[in-house]
Amino acid sequence: MGNKSKAAVLALVGGIACFLNLLGIEKAAFAITAGWLALKEIDLEGKTGRNLAYAGIILGFLYIVVITLLLIFKGPEFIRMIQSMTVK
Repeated sequence: MGNKSKAAVLALVGGIACFLNLLGIEKAAFAITAGWLALKEIDLEGKTGRNLAYAGIILGFLYIVVITLLLIFKGPEFIRMIQSMTVK
């Protein structure tokens, strides 16, 4: 890895991890934050990994958009399903 930003690698891992289970919003927020910190670190210290940081940020935002769209379009159906499971 050499002089690669560790925050950039963490951003990419967090961005990928948020897609591994449903409602991984905290992982998406982590990926965005780590990516932003990595970009600052890269600018200040001259490290490499800018593309990894951008990938983590993009994946984090993409996950948030996908979950938001799912909740908008399938949210009422999901709520009805949960209510039918609890009402007996």
